[in-house]
Amino acid sequence: MVAKVFKVLLSLLIFISFSVTASAQTGCLVLNFDAYSKVFNNHETATQFYTGNGNNFVWWEGVCGPHTYIATSGNSLGPCTLNGSTKTGQIYAISGTFTAPCGVPLDDYSIFMALFFGLAGTYVICNRRLLV
Repeated sequence: MVAKVFKVLLSLLIFISFSVTASAQTGCLVLNFDAYSKVFNNHETATQFYTGNGNNFVWWEGVCGPHTYIATSGNSLGPCTLNGSTKTGQIYAISGTFTAPCGVPLDDYSIFMALFFGLAGTYVICNRRLLV
């Protein structure tokens, strides 16, 4: 009987510990902080966040580049302030970080490539310098 109660209590403690660790992470989203809107996710208090600590991410706005991005989910959870700054923002639940590499814009230059190879082909054919 004691073993069953112990197993139930142990299972309950394990479940509670996993539930607490699975809670959503929050961050202070400050629009137009510098060139980008940024999310600061290192807390000093529940509504005050640190700046310049290496845990700041660029808010995902559909752009690409050499930054680590973060997305927000849901509605705002209230206002937030940045320690050492006069800037304020809104607290949001945040997703995991990700990077957004830019695609290679070859299609932007395809007309120039066609023109170059067309002229080069015309030159080779007109001068009969066929590669045989």
